Amino acid sequence: MRNRLDVLLAGRSRDELGALETLLRTRRDVGVRTRVLLNGTVDPLKDVYPLPDALVLVASENWRAELAAYAERPPGERPPLLVVGEASNTELIRVAMRAGARDYLSPPVDDGEIGQFLGELLRDQRVAASQKAARLTAVINAKGGSGASVIAANLAHALAASLERHTVLVDMDVQFGALPLYFNLTPRNGLVRALELVDSLDLLALEGYVLPHQSGLDLMASTPEDRMTIAEVPEERVEMLLKLLGEAYEDIVVDLPRWVSGATAMTLEHADQVLVVMEQGVAHLRDAQQLVSILGNELSIADSRITVVVNRFSKSNPISLKDIQEALPDLQVISLPNDYRRVSRSVNMGSPLLETAGGAAITRHLERLARSLDEGDGQLRTRSSGWNLLGWARRA
Repeated sequence: MRNRLDVLLAGRSRDELGALETLLRTRRDVGVRTRVLLNGTVDPLKDVYPLPDALVLVASENWRAELAAYAERPPGERPPLLVVGEASNTELIRVAMRAGARDYLSPPVDDGEIGQFLGELLRDQRVAASQKAARLTAVINAKGGSGASVIAANLAHALAASLERHTVLVDMDVQFGALPLYFNLTPRNGLVRALELVDSLDLLALEGYVLPHQSGLDLMASTPEDRMTIAEVPEERVEMLLKLLGEAYEDIVVDLPRWVSGATAMTLEHADQVLVVMEQGVAHLRDAQQLVSILGNELSIADSRITVVVNRFSKSNPISLKDIQEALPDLQVISLPNDYRRVSRSVNMGSPLLETAGGAAITRHLERLARSLDEGDGQLRTRSSGWNLLGWARRA
C-alpha cells in the first residue's frame, strides 16, 4: 500500500463537491475531506488544520477572490492546487495558473484526469519521504537469463572491495534468489523475516538479518524455507526496509526479479540508477523496449536514471550496439564482454570475479561500472566523459 494523500475538496456547489468525493472515495491511496464555502468565506484553507496534501478547488462565481486568497498565503501554507472550472473560461485558466495551480480540469471530471494529478503528487510524496543516505542501484533483466544477478553481485562486491564503500546487496527474488551461492554463504533469518519485523528493527538489530562476506560486503536474501512470491511481498514493508538500510549503508544494490509491480515498482521508483540488462537479440531488444517504456511511462523514471547494459557482448553478433542504441534512443548503452568460462567458474566456486579473475576484461569492466556510479554520485557518466558504445573509451 502506498502513502495516502490527504485531499481537501473546497467550493460552493454541493453537487459538484459530492460528485468529486464519490469519485475519490473509490481510491485506496486517497483520504478525502470536503469543505463547502459559505457566506462570505473566500479562503478555501481558512481555519483548516492540518493543511491537506492537496487542494481541489471547484471554482465558483467568486473564483477571483478564492484564487487571490490562496495566492496570498505564505508559500509553506499553499498545498498543491487543482482547479475545476469551465473549459471556456480562459481568464479563469490564466489566473489559476498564475496563482500556482498545478492543473486545471473541467467538469465532469473523470477518474483518469484526476488520477494523473494525484499520481504525480504521490510520486513527489514518495520521493520526499525516502530521503536516504545510501545510493540505491536497481538491477533488472529485460529478458530472463540475461545475467542481472551476476552483474548485481559483482557490482556490489566491487563497490565494497575496490572502492571500500559500505555496501549491502539485496536479493529481492524471494522465491528463486540464488545470490548467497555466488558468495558461498548460507542464508539465516533473511529478507522475509526482516520484512516481517521491519517496523521494530533498529540499526543494531538489522545486523542479525544480513550475511557478512569477507570482502566487507553484506548480503540480504531469503532462506530456502521462505515460501512466498514477490507479488506477496508487502510494498510498504520493502519501503521501510530500504529506508532503514539507507541509514546503515552507503550503497544499496538490489537484484530485482523480472516483475514490475508492487514492491519491485516501488524499488525502481526510489532507485538513483536502474540498470536494465539484456543480450544481443531481437527478443531481448523487444523486451528491453517494453521494460523501458514501463519505467518511463508508468513509473516516471527519467532517461538519465536508466542505463542499458548489454551483457555477453560480441562484435560478430548481427544485432550491433548501434542497432540497440537506435532502438532505445536517449538512453545510455554500455556493454560487458562475453566471458562465459570465467563467469561460470566464479558462480560455481561461490567466489566473485575480483577474487577468481581479477585481471580479466569482464572484471575490469564491472569495476569501472562501480567507479562510474561512485564518481557520478548515483548517475553514470555520459559517453562524452569516458564512455563509448563499445564499453568504455580510454581517457586521453
